[in-house]
Amino acid sequence: MLSFNLYSNALKYNVNVRESRYKLAVYSALAIFIFLVMLVSFTFSYILAQALAAVSIIALSLFLSMSKKNRLTSSFILTNTGSIRFNNEEASYQLLAGSRLSFIGCWLVMRQNVPAVFLPKDLLETIPKQLFIFRDSINEQDYSRIASVIKQLE
Repeated sequence: MLSFNLYSNALKYNVNVRESRYKLAVYSALAIFIFLVMLVSFTFSYILAQALAAVSIIALSLFLSMSKKNRLTSSFILTNTGSIRFNNEEASYQLLAGSRLSFIGCWLVMRQNVPAVFLPKDLLETIPKQLFIFRDSINEQDYSRIASVIKQLE
């Protein structure tokens, strides 16, 4: 009788994640927006707020246009069945159908893989691990691989 391991037959992709410039830009834009709202609501200085907004937009666009080699922050192995193993962790995870893609990045929702024998009821009710990866943190090939795996899960 032949037996085979389905996990060993799955395609494996090594996905490298780098620091994102978009992350800093999103956080900076949010901080600038909050500052401008407070400035306008407390001082009613609309011209100053418009000038600061224009300077901030120019500065953020210049920052994003600079080409910079981002350093590698982490990597993980993704299979075409949705299994993920992070290099710095012993546990493996399974992508869930709640994972999403967008123009700015991908939102991965995953649950830790545990053998069915050891599966307590409390583990089924736990909050799944969530991870957002900005699109500029991974190359186009890795993004399309993640996209195809997420589409298979739906």
